[in-house]
Amino acid sequence: MQSWIHVCVRFLLFITLGVHSDTLDVNPVTDDISKLYTLKQNIPKDYKIPVRYVPKQEGGMCWVKLNVFPLEASLQDLAHKFGNISSNRNDIRIFILILQDLRLKMGSVELIMYDFECHYREERWHTERYFDFVKDFLTAAQNKEDSDDCDPPPCPTTPYAVITEEYSKDTEPRYLPEVVERSLLSLLLIPLLALVFLLVWKVRSRRNEEDLQQNPGEDGLFTGTEGTAPPLDADISEKYLSVIETV
Repeated sequence: MQSWIHVCVRFLLFITLGVHSDTLDVNPVTDDISKLYTLKQNIPKDYKIPVRYVPKQEGGMCWVKLNVFPLEASLQDLAHKFGNISSNRNDIRIFILILQDLRLKMGSVELIMYDFECHYREERWHTERYFDFVKDFLTAAQNKEDSDDCDPPPCPTTPYAVITEEYSKDTEPRYLPEVVERSLLSLLLIPLLALVFLLVWKVRSRRNEEDLQQNPGEDGLFTGTEGTAPPLDADISEKYLSVIETV
């Protein structure tokens, strides 16, 4: 009787541990995917994030393996744009750890990446598209949509345009739209122009004062002359008086 009890207990423990291990293998990814929405809201929508990837139609069943390392590197670069205590950096680090764990389970991916080298593209995506790509990747990895046997399609005759410009380490996301920045710049120019006008006016006023001090008699030439007649000559006045008396 006791042997049957031990068998039943061990069977129940096996089932419990098996279900628990499967849950640990899947649920963390599902729960962490919800953090992508938070990152979309916190990072400006017009912020362009560099990414290197192989499209699904070209990667086929090896799409996850082909993109796991480039996506990890892209998230590493994005995390460095935020401070050490930033919540965005902490959330991005969670996805980096998930990708690192996936990559370790896949084993070496360098050889297959080399086979598909001509199919990689380098672009810059807006925030929403970038994190939608991260979500699609994690979902495919969770559903184990990958294979070890993949034949690369023929390389394109025209190479893809490669964007060589990179973010510097000191670059920070722009939190103000370009229109707002231009408006603020124009508002700063108004007081600057007013200051220049005031300085020019003061210089001209000072020059006028100096000119008046150097030539004080010029303005006084005609001062006091208006409204006063010159005195009459004495002889002329006597003649006029004599004429009046005779008349």
